Amino acid sequence: MTAPIDIESPDIRALRELIALGCRILAKLELVDYLGHVSARVPGTDKVLIRARGAEQGNQLHMTYKQVSLVDIDGVKIGGDFPVPDETKLHTEIYRARPDVQAVVHTHQPLATIFGDLERPILPMQGVMAQVVKQGAIPIYRSARKVTTTEQGAEVAKVLGDKEIVHLQNHGVTIAGQTVQEVVVNAIWLEHQAKLTWQASMIGTPRGMSNDDLQAQAADGFGMEGRWRYYLSLLDE
Repeated sequence: MTAPIDIESPDIRALRELIALGCRILAKLELVDYLGHVSARVPGTDKVLIRARGAEQGNQLHMTYKQVSLVDIDGVKIGGDFPVPDETKLHTEIYRARPDVQAVVHTHQPLATIFGDLERPILPMQGVMAQVVKQGAIPIYRSARKVTTTEQGAEVAKVLGDKEIVHLQNHGVTIAGQTVQEVVVNAIWLEHQAKLTWQASMIGTPRGMSNDDLQAQAADGFGMEGRWRYYLSLLDE
């Protein structure tokens, strides 16, 4: 029997604070409101930290670490003061299917959602941010319903496969990755590339970046730490 997790321990509190910061950044950029959520696996376990249910928490611009609760792999709350989202199993079933995944974000970001409805590709259009769509076509889970059951969550995880992003058609997107910083930044970058693809389509037929240019742009990046600092700085404004 494994020892219980102390969610007030320094390491766990730091991860809860990171999740809260990620939610605040996404809210600042209007990619979430009181809906949408960030989660992270407790390292070396099958337990997950996830932000509180929107109806109880409200505006994520003012979120704190105290509004991050702990659940087991079945999505049952086992720690924290706040109830967890209805769609917790969207997260936990991805963690179950993908032991490599350490963080997940689910948003209702508008432009990426439109591309999922149209089943049109979001193209790599500009700069280092284009690497978010380097994986090619984003798979589509063809249901607009909230993902609240184990079966639904498992189906989303199956559609995601070994990719990083999945469209939830007419609902939003879900992004998996190695860190909270990575999934939050990728959500921001995905919306940026969707915006440029949409704007280009109003003028002509967008082509997107070549694979060689895409790889060169990615190689020129200065690391996630610097990018994260920039988005954190927006919270000071």
